[in-house]
Amino acid sequence: MTVNEIQTAILRGTFTDRELRDINGTIVNILKEERRHKVAAAKRNLSVGMEVTFQGRRGKIVKINRTKCVVDVGGIRGRWNVPMTMCTAV
Repeated sequence: MTVNEIQTAILRGTFTDRELRDINGTIVNILKEERRHKVAAAKRNLSVGMEVTFQGRRGKIVKINRTKCVVDVGGIRGRWNVPMTMCTAV
């Protein structure tokens, strides 16, 4: 079944409410698992004190939390909570 066929079936009301909730739950679980893998891979490559860049800014990691890093960019800007997947080592 293609994406277009699934979308058409959903719009036509082919599925019951329970089936739609099951489909939605399955999709959400798949996306969460992929996100967990990406965060774990990024976390293995980062460490406290490492210089990183994110969105055109540059700073040093001062703390690593579960899914985000606290990055000190210095000056008035201070510290940012940055998702690990957005951090690139310098």
